[in-house]
Amino acid sequence: MGAIISKTKNILLEQNRNNIWYAVLLGSGALIIISASMARISKKILQKNHNCAFFADRSISFLSSHRPLSASTEQIGYASIDEFREKVPLTTFDEYRSYIDRMMSGGEKNVLTSARLIYFATSSGTTGNIKLIPVVETYFENISKLPLVAFAAIWRSLSPTFFPSPEQRAFHLQGGKRAELFQKSQDDIPIGPLTQITSAISLFSRMRNLSSILYITPLSLIEQIPNFDTSTFIQLTFALAVPDVSIYTILFAPGFIHTLKMIENQYEEICHCISSANFNHSTLVRNNISDTKLIAILNRTLDEIAIEYGGWPYRLQRSAYIRTQCQQLDLPGILPRLWPNLKFVSTATGGSFSIYKQRIQHYCGENIPLINLPLYVASEGLLGTLASIHTDEYFLFPTSVFFEFIREEDSHQTQPKTLLLSELEPGNRYELVCTSEAGFVRYRMGDIITCTRFLSRANDIVPLPLDPVEVPPIPLVSITYRLGSILDVYGEKTSEQHIMNALNRAMDRWRERKISIDLRDFTSCPKLDEFPSRYVIFLEFMDEGNELDHQKLLQLQDVVDTDVEQELCEVNPLYKDYRNSNRLGPIICILVESGTFAAFLHDKLINDRVSPVQIKPHRMLTNEQHIQFFYDNQISNFN
Repeated sequence: MGAIISKTKNILLEQNRNNIWYAVLLGSGALIIISASMARISKKILQKNHNCAFFADRSISFLSSHRPLSASTEQIGYASIDEFREKVPLTTFDEYRSYIDRMMSGGEKNVLTSARLIYFATSSGTTGNIKLIPVVETYFENISKLPLVAFAAIWRSLSPTFFPSPEQRAFHLQGGKRAELFQKSQDDIPIGPLTQITSAISLFSRMRNLSSILYITPLSLIEQIPNFDTSTFIQLTFALAVPDVSIYTILFAPGFIHTLKMIENQYEEICHCISSANFNHSTLVRNNISDTKLIAILNRTLDEIAIEYGGWPYRLQRSAYIRTQCQQLDLPGILPRLWPNLKFVSTATGGSFSIYKQRIQHYCGENIPLINLPLYVASEGLLGTLASIHTDEYFLFPTSVFFEFIREEDSHQTQPKTLLLSELEPGNRYELVCTSEAGFVRYRMGDIITCTRFLSRANDIVPLPLDPVEVPPIPLVSITYRLGSILDVYGEKTSEQHIMNALNRAMDRWRERKISIDLRDFTSCPKLDEFPSRYVIFLEFMDEGNELDHQKLLQLQDVVDTDVEQELCEVNPLYKDYRNSNRLGPIICILVESGTFAAFLHDKLINDRVSPVQIKPHRMLTNEQHIQFFYDNQISNFN
């Protein structure tokens, strides 16, 4: 095996000698070099798709150095990437909507891409209406490689003692449903969340088999359980029946917290299910699964897990152990107490999710690494992999996507100038633009990223090889926020980060006044039916994980609006200018009942096109029903 890796390394080094390169270390110490030649990527994409309807309608050509055989003699390609960027305008999703409708309802081919279409991925709808994103077959080729690189980087960064033994299992909260339950386009292409593509596409049979080996619960079982909470309960029960779990991963932080809350609230039923190897002790199972054959299969699978560790005596011992640990949930580190050999925990902790990091770290304790989501993934493409297990930084991977970047201060312009990857500067923010194999051309994705620094031999970055000695200036980035998730009445551009910073500073003030509280979640909306317009911020607070008592609510009533207002003026000078000129009115802070955000997630956001696993925080509300939901849940007599 070592000889094969060494040979591959030498071949890749030779092939990419003159290209910008990206390096990620595998656990073996081998170096994978991935070509990042911008010209090569854009040439490949334009060469494939230049004859498609969208390209023809906009006279989008190809790079002349990669003239397709199908090109007519009249067609003249772009001489360079700069000419391509100069002549082809930036695009937004609205420009693709009618073309995607043609693909969906008419089954028309060669509309956006000549590549084989395998799926329509639904967006989470965080910043507006749900979008349908075409996914092509080459996406599968990339998705099968990048996770291996990402997890290899994690193991390389951890101490050798962290490497799991073959007997250890990984817990990953999976989502899926039977293939026949997916909505289909006119020509029978499945439609659904990207997180469920493995269930929908036969191409992913290898990944299904791999997940059955790596993870505790077979995907084939999960697909039989349409109710999310019931599926989560069953997956957690299987995981808790195993004493030696090495990894605990959930895609996004809200889902992570949801699993721990389920353990906290339902550990008694979980323990009864394990001790008896019978899921009929679960209220969720009884209420949501009527198929007795399926319940029998679940029971048998649970019993088979227990047999591996000693059968009936083990079941009793394990359930008693879980019950003892769950009776001490207030203590930090419940996860390593439940699984003493746990190596690390992973979920999205950057950008919008940073508000949840402290709570998740409490569940991890001091000694278990909390690692950001290993992959930067979107339906449009696989964008990057983690650069550090200590921060939320990523390498961008320009292997299937051609990247451009718009300076944050220019993002309000319709056709701003763009930069290339080599032109990024640490400390600056940029809007991400991509040209993809699925037919998106100079597409404004809506992600705002921060260039944090350049790759180096720092202790908190994935370890680099000794050769080459000189490290090229490869930019590292973190996801900052989504366009559309900012409050922007007059151009003040108040981002969710501004609001989070203001809330954290306000809470520091309150702690100094002996009002000790923590923020569970927040969202906001502009109130435009008043003059001057102003912001409304909905807040759910807690006190060491519990509801606030009446005394603290009364204390907050006197200070919350003014303190948050003052701190927001400090963190966003543009907002302060508009307040001083009275073009914006003072903030209204509305405290909502405990559990409001959890109810919002389950009652308002989840539907057949959005998987609960992929739900992201909604930091700015635009839907009137959603706004009313939070007004309806405000704490009585507070505002």
